[in-house]
Parts: sequence; structure tokens; C-alpha cells
Amino acid sequence: MADMGKHGTTWRSFFLLYPLLALVPVAIVTGYSLWSFTDRLEAVKRSERIAVDLEREAVTAQLQPVAKDVCVLAQQNELATLLLGATTEARLAMASEYLALARNSHNYDQIRYLDESGQEIVRVNQGASESLIVSGPDLQNKSGRPYFTESLPLQSGQVYLSPLDLNIEHGQIETPYKPMIRLATPVEDSAGRKRGVIVINLLAQGILDQVQAAGDLSPGQVMMLNDQGYWLITPNPPPGWGFMFPERAKIRMPELYPEVWAHMNQNHSGMIHSAQGIFTYDHYNPLDHIDGCSERPDGLDGAISTTGYPWVLVSHLPQSVINGWRHALIVRAVLIGVPVLVLLAIGTRSTLLVVAERRRHREHLEALARFDALTGLANRATFEEALREELQRSERHQRRLAVLYLDLDGFKEINDTQGHKRGDEVLIEVAQVLKTCCRATDLAARHGGDEFALMLAEVADANAATAVAEKIRLAIGQLSWDGLGVGASIGIALWPDHCPDQSPDQSPGPSLLLHLADEAMYHAKSDGKNRIRLANA
Repeated sequence: MADMGKHGTTWRSFFLLYPLLALVPVAIVTGYSLWSFTDRLEAVKRSERIAVDLEREAVTAQLQPVAKDVCVLAQQNELATLLLGATTEARLAMASEYLALARNSHNYDQIRYLDESGQEIVRVNQGASESLIVSGPDLQNKSGRPYFTESLPLQSGQVYLSPLDLNIEHGQIETPYKPMIRLATPVEDSAGRKRGVIVINLLAQGILDQVQAAGDLSPGQVMMLNDQGYWLITPNPPPGWGFMFPERAKIRMPELYPEVWAHMNQNHSGMIHSAQGIFTYDHYNPLDHIDGCSERPDGLDGAISTTGYPWVLVSHLPQSVINGWRHALIVRAVLIGVPVLVLLAIGTRSTLLVVAERRRHREHLEALARFDALTGLANRATFEEALREELQRSERHQRRLAVLYLDLDGFKEINDTQGHKRGDEVLIEVAQVLKTCCRATDLAARHGGDEFALMLAEVADANAATAVAEKIRLAIGQLSWDGLGVGASIGIALWPDHCPDQSPDQSPGPSLLLHLADEAMYHAKSDGKNRIRLANA
């Protein structure tokens, strides 16, 4: 009986002690699983936010050059000649320019000039294998089309941006689908009379592809919706372009995800975790990011449209994916079981590697969002942020700073004759010149295309800034690619000299200084190119 009592006590102690000891590995495994899941979810949320930001930048990067092309065509010398007298020679000269632009911009479906009655005067179409000039009998009257009726009344310098939809030919939606955006701007003659519009039909699949590529950097599913909640980019199902098909009229986010859509409409950007998963979103209005042909004191610059905007850029992480991660962690915890003390060291090491890789990946994505991938210079957003901070420091310490805005002369000829790869080499070497001419306190940036900006901190006066600009201009002029070179038209704006009444804390601060430098650069171009001009005070 005594032995039975001892055995009973032993078992009793075991059953009392073992559960307590077992709590340690169970607590470790459970704690690790919860931490791992939470950390992964937070990392994914950050990558989702970065992906949406990159999607927004991708759209702007695709649309802005097209707006500039529309503006350039509206100021075309051949067009001015045509407006003086409609001659066959003038139309052919315009068509030749349109043809060269279309061949170098493969996403331009049509480039057209329509007169004030809506009649096509010059049109170039992108054919199956090459771009073609449309002859007289095939030119059509487009007076009833929205892109004509809405763009003709615009003020000079404004750009019309149509809604994104599918191209329709002969009353039928073209297949395979051809997403299209039309950019237009009015044309005036020397007397200020409206003489028609310039229209570029942009094949928008390139925009959608860039948004998709940016979204693929995160685990979420890329979505892009119009202002009515119809999908322009969608994981299939549901099908996209519902507004183009009567039978799909109810296939839109307000119908399928009412709670999510209501939240999105109450906030400009953010994240919502619903029963369907995590939605990271941003209302993006391209009209706020596309410049007009010129800055106007009456505030009429920029792009406009009456319908179709803003878009909503969304990255959707389905709840099934999140549940899959959670289920996998539970299974892993169960399988670890007894050997958890041995496996803990390996698991910790693996976790650290995962965290480091996530951090590296996140830093890489953040670098992509702040620097130009081709030249390594700061991008537009980074430059404007740095300029705002330097303006505030300059005001506190009563220092002067200067902004140089630079556009390459002759770059298009190299790009057209020697190819885009050589054009990239030109941009890289010009960027290297800017880096060489920068001090530690200065900052160089690529603003897009062949335009660059340089911030000179603590500059003594306009002469000092001009000296730096001249050094850059001469250095660029010495570069050569197979016998071809480029020049540099440079505009300079100083703070506070050229904007004495402007406070750096006011929202237009950096943009006003950049605009003044940009305007001075255009004066340099107008004066003969490859020269330097100071902004007007």
C-alpha cells in the first residue's frame, strides 16, 4: 500500500509538473507563431502601401509625356503655316511630323488636327506594322465627339483628358480590347481665334501594364477602378469594363463590396480590413498631375475633363490568403511539438533572415519611389521635398538659394537616329555631369524625359548661380555620341530674389520657384537654345 502511495504521488507530481513545463515550449511556439503572423501582415501592409504609391507614379509617368507632345504639336511651325493658308504642302509637312512622332511613340493610336468645324485635316494612324498617313477621302468629321466638343472651348494652354474606355469601331467594341485615352488641346491662330484642336489617341494598355507591374511587387491583387466603381484592372473574376457592357452594369465594387466602397468614398486614401480581406487604396486624379501647355495666372493651366475621374488604385489582399498564412502557422506550431527547443535556434535564425530580406526589399521599393532608376538622380517628388526643406532653412538663416532647370537641345535627334539605348546613354552622361558639378549641399534631379533640375544651396548671388550653369552647359556641350552632341537650355530662379513675397511655408513655394526656372528655360530655348536665362523678378 505504501508503494502504491509512492507511485501515486509520483504520477500526481508528474501530472502537476509536466503541464507547467509543457507551457514553456507551448508559450514559445505560440508566441513565435503570433509574432511571425503579425510581422508578416505588417510588412505586407507596408508593401501594399508602397505598391499603390508606385502605381500612382506609373500613371503620371505615362500620361505626362503625352500631354507635352499635345502641347508641342499645338505650337508646331507647320501648323502655324497651315493656319495662314490651307495648302497641301503645309498639310504634308504636318503629317510628316505626326508620322515621325507616331513611329517613335508606339502607343499613339492616332495623332490628329481637327479644324474648328470638327473636320479632320491631318491624321496619322498606327497600323498593324507601321504608322500611316490617312488620305483626304478617309478623313472624317468628329464634331459630335466629346473629345472635340469639350476641348475646343478650353482656354489656350489647357489640356483635355478623356475618360479611359475601350475603343469602338463602327459602333462595336473593338476586339481584342483596346483601352484608350484621348488628350487634346485647342489651337489658336496669331489673332487669338480658335482654329481647332490637336488630339492624340493614347493606347492606354501601356498605362494598365505599368500599374500591374508596380502592383506585382506586393502580394496583393492589383485593381484599378473608375469613379463609378467599375473595374479597369481586375483579378478575373469579376470581369472589367462593366460600364461598356449593359449586361455587366451591376458588376462593380459598390455592388460586390458595398462596405469597402463606402469606406473608400469617405477617405482619399487608406486601408480597410473587411471580411473580404485587406484593401489598400488611393484616389488618384490624373487631372491634378498632368500639366497644361503653359502656366497661366488665371489658374486655368493643367488638364481637365467633365467625367471619368478620379480613378481608384487598389491593392487587395484576399482574406483567403491571410487565412492560408494563419493556417500554415498553426500547422507548423503543431508539427514542431516536442523538438521545439532544438528547432527554436534554427527558427530564430530563419526569422532574422526573413526580416532582413523584408527590410532590404522594402528599402529597395522605397528607393524606387524616390530616385530615378535610369540616372540614379533624385526624382521629382524627392527634389521638391528637399527644395521645400532647404527653402525653410534658407529663410531661417537668411540665405539665398537657386534652382536651375535644364532641358537638352538636340536630344530628340540622337534618340530618333541612334535609338533609345543611345538616348539613355546621353541621359546617364548628362546626369554624371550634374553630379560632378554638385556640392554636398546641392541636389540634382531628373524631372522627366530630358529635363533636369539642380538645387544650389547657399548661393551667393545670381552671378554665382550663372557660373555654375555655364560650367554645366560647357561640360554638356563637350559630350559626343558618334559625332552628335547636345546642348543645354538652362533657366535660373533665385529665392528670395525672384519671389520676394513668397514664403517657403506656403504650399506653392517649391513649385513657384521651379515654375520660374522652367519659364526662364523656355525663354532660353526661344532665344536660340543652348544658353542661360534668369527668371524675371
